[in-house]
Amino acid sequence: MTAEDHGRGRPADAPADETPLLPEAVRALPYSWDFGFVWPPETEENDENFAYARAVLEACLPAEPLAAPEPPPEVRLKYLDEDASWPEWTEIRQVLRSRMPYARCVTRERVAEAEAECARRGLDTTNFTEHWTIRITGWIAEETLRWCALMVDDVEAITPWAMELAEQYIQRGMAAEQAVSVLRLTSKVPRSREALARLAMDEGLPPEIRELAREGLG
Repeated sequence: MTAEDHGRGRPADAPADETPLLPEAVRALPYSWDFGFVWPPETEENDENFAYARAVLEACLPAEPLAAPEPPPEVRLKYLDEDASWPEWTEIRQVLRSRMPYARCVTRERVAEAEAECARRGLDTTNFTEHWTIRITGWIAEETLRWCALMVDDVEAITPWAMELAEQYIQRGMAAEQAVSVLRLTSKVPRSREALARLAMDEGLPPEIRELAREGLG
């Protein structure tokens, strides 16, 4: 995996004079945005990686519920319909990702460069830095939750912190579907079933999330 900033010749590490926008624990994420921040399937289940997953999730968790759920769902099967158009946010993401191949490269200066480029293209730049910092954080949280849900066999090693954080993510509107997956795929753990039961009855959540929680109770 190259350490070059794709298409711009920059190193993957941001210069010291740039201002990071993500928490320190998140900036240490070694997985490239070019691959969607995905934790590789071969990532070892060990104390170090469990502790790091927890640190990332704690750092990414919003302090308050978000005004709108993040991140948006990926575009699915668009290529099957020649008349379908990609959402504008996918073009903005491409502009950002070309400048920030790793989480440690998400800096105020690079986001400002991306905002200027998006403005030149006529794309929406409303509350650009705040909005896209939240969205990038959401994608990182989503992939960390995905690893906990799908790749971790030793459920006891992530109990109860993963369940507690998953419920908080759902309540705050970030990476909610992946957080439900953590609870559903660990539903033999009493803590997970208790959380699913609470979420299924929570009228403040989107209907689709409550339904996923109900299905998890089986």
